[in-house]
Parts: sequence; structure tokens; C-alpha cells
Amino acid sequence: MKRLHFFVIAFFMTLPLCSSEFDDQKDLNWHQWRGPNATGVAPHGDPPIEWSDSKNIKWKAPIPGDGDSTPIIWGDQVFLLTAIKTDKTDPQAKAAEPAASDAPPPRRRGGMGASKPTNIYQFVVLCYERNTGKIQWQKTAVECVPHEGHHGTGTFASASPSTDGKYLYAFFGSRGIYCYDLAGELQWSRDLGDMQITNSFGEGASPALYKDSLIVNWDHEGQSFITNLDAKTGEPKWTMDRDEPTSWSTPLIVEYNGNPQIIINATNKSRGYDLNTGKVLWESGGQTRNVIPASLALDKSVICMSGFRGSAMQSISLDSTGDVTGTDKVLWSYNKDTPYTPSALLYGTSLYFTKTNGTTLTCLNAETGQPIIEGVRLPDMMGTIYSSPVGAANRIYLMTRDGKFLVIKHGPQLEILANNKLNDEFSASPAVAGKQLFLRGREFLYCIEE
Repeated sequence: MKRLHFFVIAFFMTLPLCSSEFDDQKDLNWHQWRGPNATGVAPHGDPPIEWSDSKNIKWKAPIPGDGDSTPIIWGDQVFLLTAIKTDKTDPQAKAAEPAASDAPPPRRRGGMGASKPTNIYQFVVLCYERNTGKIQWQKTAVECVPHEGHHGTGTFASASPSTDGKYLYAFFGSRGIYCYDLAGELQWSRDLGDMQITNSFGEGASPALYKDSLIVNWDHEGQSFITNLDAKTGEPKWTMDRDEPTSWSTPLIVEYNGNPQIIINATNKSRGYDLNTGKVLWESGGQTRNVIPASLALDKSVICMSGFRGSAMQSISLDSTGDVTGTDKVLWSYNKDTPYTPSALLYGTSLYFTKTNGTTLTCLNAETGQPIIEGVRLPDMMGTIYSSPVGAANRIYLMTRDGKFLVIKHGPQLEILANNKLNDEFSASPAVAGKQLFLRGREFLYCIEE
């Protein structure tokens, strides 16, 4: 480990919310990647159906630097991560040749390249005032030259932060993980090393927070591992090696029979780990390469999926033990039109997802795997989708990278409620809190409200 700084006195001046208080408040906020229950749904959200550059924009605020992390919301604060390229260079750094790639289309023309940068970047945590869009505080976690590049459509700030209502956890991958209080004071930081990403595509998995545990999935071309960090101090509780190539799937934490499990979807095996010990409880093969989508949980099962050079989706029983590949513990499978970059949306027992990075929609019954809506091309939505859909007030919100937005009704048939457009570029997923929809564009952070 390269560095570990503690600011213990400041940390213990305030205590985190107790579990019941946090549970009561989280459904009113958007405290992590994929929302309060890691399903993509805002249980009490009711944002606008229609908006444009001149309609229902409460505010839009410029974003310094570049990033694809989703905004998170807690109370009157909105948090965002970004990477700001400076004019300063490291004279020891030498640019590498672009890596060959068969990944998604580039952010910029000619952008299949993943050259090693020579400029110093500032890795920054931003806190916006929720009601005005003004920057409340801005903290530079670290300045450095990244050790490798990223794909043309990616950024150096793609992981999303999370909060327990008292502390903010900001993850910059190979640049470290940082814990702040909500006033912006650093509590601790930890460097987990440098990832070696396949073809230098870039990093992206977000950590998962559960009570006093912060779970980090570190799948790359070196020795992959999963680690459980103490959220109070950043010290590892345990670390387990993994036999996996690069993946970008954020861990999912579920409780089954009173015991917390960590679910990680990956290329070789999808696995369930005991959160307290790191022991592998079960595993199942069958995914594709380049796994990105997050897993989703029902009461007794978890759904894992991937969609690069193939399609794979499995529902696996949470009472599984050992290797359950090809057994009846795989409750159902669906091997068509699954997502590559976006994650799916679980709205009640309806599972919505789009094909690869395109605009073809499918909805399955999440309990049975039976199609409700199958392979329907979304009207007026030609383009590429990287962001994941969100749900609120019996509505589904989808968007393309070039700023087209479709609002559809949550139900057994495709019913279009609105087509919207903003003049910006969108790869980050939306966030919903109350009557507000937050959209992170390439240039601006938008708060949409009637």
C-alpha cells in the first residue's frame, strides 16, 4: 500500500447515522450508484416528464474537468467526481502508443486510442448546493499523472461516490479512495495500487457501502482481488484474491436469511461472498467478456448479466452453495439482447434493459424470466446508450449519449410519455431525489424540476 493518512480526531467529532435513521432517509435521497436500493428506482421520486434547454431547468452548473460518475444526492447537497487536466507535465512521463481496441465508439473523433498521458491531472470532489447549483466546496484529493490512459469514450473519473449520510466516499481507482465528512474535511485515504486494465480501456467500478464496510472490486490484468475496508478508518478487514480478468461491475450487497452477501458479476464466474469473512459462498459461470452491468437482487435470487460479444443473463438462487453452473440453482437464463455498458433497471418484478449499447428495449418478469416487452426498438432514440435507466412514479427514464431522452410508462406495453432533448453529451446515469432529476452532462450538471 502506497499511502494511508488518518485524521482520527476530526472523524470522531461526529457519529454516523444509526442504521434505522439512515434507512428512513435513504429512500428520499440517492446516496449511491443505482439509487437507494441499488435497483435504479427512486421509491419516492416524482421528477418532471418533460424538459428542454428552455423548460423545467431549475439550474445548470458548469463541471470543471471530465468524468462519467453519477451524481449522488443527500439532503441539500449534490456530490460529483471529476478529473481536471492541468498544463503541468511530468518530465519523466513518456506517452505510449494507442492500444488496439474493439470497445464502444469513441468520445472524440479518432478516439480508439488509450495513450498514456504526460499531463498532471487533479482528481477532484465537487459538492453543489442542491437548491442553487452553486459549488459549496471543492477538494482536490490528489494530483498525479495517470499511469495509463483510457478509452476515447471514457474518463479518469468514472466511479460514483457514495455516502452514509455523514461521510462521503470518493473512489478514483488507481488514484486512491478518500473519505470526507459532508463539510469537505478529509478523514482518511488509502491507495490500493495501480490497475492494469485490458487494452487500457480505463477504470470504472464503484465501491459498495454497507454499514461500516466499504467493498471494492479490483478486477484487472494483474492479481485481481476483492477487499472489505473499514469505513471508519480505511483499514482492510479482509482481502481475497480473485481469478478474473478486467471487469467493471460494481459489487452488490444483499441480505439473505439475515446474512449479508457480496455479489460480484464477472467474466469467469459470478460469485457470492460472505461479507464478514470473504468466503466464497457460491459461484456460477456463463457470462461474456468485459462484464460491466451491475447485478440486481430480488428477495431470494440475484440476476447477473453481460452483453459484450454475446448475451448472458442468469437468475441465481441466494441459497446456493459451491459451483452451481448448469444446476437448478440457476433459476432461469435469457441469452438475447442483454446490455454491454448500461446496467438494467429492476422496477418491482419488472426487469428493463437495452441491447448492447443500443436503443432496443426488453422487459422481463424478473421472477420467471418470461418476456413482457421483447426486442422493441425505441422510437426517436437512434444513438448510443451508456447510461443506465432509472425509474420513478411509474415511469422509466432513458437517454442516449447525444442528449435524447425518452420517458415511458412502467407497464406491460411500451407507452411513450415524452421525448426530450438537451444540447450536451451524456454518459453518466441519471439520479432522482424527490421532484428533481439530476443529469451529468459533459459540460454541465443539470437539475430538472417543474
